[in-house]
Amino acid sequence: MNLKENWTEVVNVLRAAKKSNLHFSIATVDKNGDPHVTPIGHVFFRDDMTGYYFDAYSKAMPKNFQGNKRVCLMGVNSGSWFWFKALLQGEFKSPPAVRVYGEVGELRPASEDELAQYRKSINATRRLKGHKLLWADLDKVRDINFTSFSPATYPVMCENLWR
Repeated sequence: MNLKENWTEVVNVLRAAKKSNLHFSIATVDKNGDPHVTPIGHVFFRDDMTGYYFDAYSKAMPKNFQGNKRVCLMGVNSGSWFWFKALLQGEFKSPPAVRVYGEVGELRPASEDELAQYRKSINATRRLKGHKLLWADLDKVRDINFTSFSPATYPVMCENLWR
């Protein structure tokens, strides 16, 4: 399937996944070829099949990027109501999950627009103690250039999707 033709739908699935899980799983590969999966909460998508994420706490990912900059980002809509309706109706009305593959860029300072988008996404927690402890100093990002995708599907219940 062509990523460019499906980008809008892919991003819709990813946004629903973020809303239900508050993070994405990003897989990288270490120097021994072993996979490493990291939860990343602050990933944003652009219209041109790219995105970026705030790189702050992962120690393994930057090491893995020294040998291999490829990533797989997976988003799963885990919403209880979403799943209940699908199970009740015997089909998903929208895709439950998607994997997108790409390559990350070098660590760089976040732009003012990126910082504003980030701040907006965490604004609801601004008065909580953990907000300042976790998110006050995030200011570095990595771009991701997405190159392909793979829907996560379930037999029969996803037959009407990704045509």
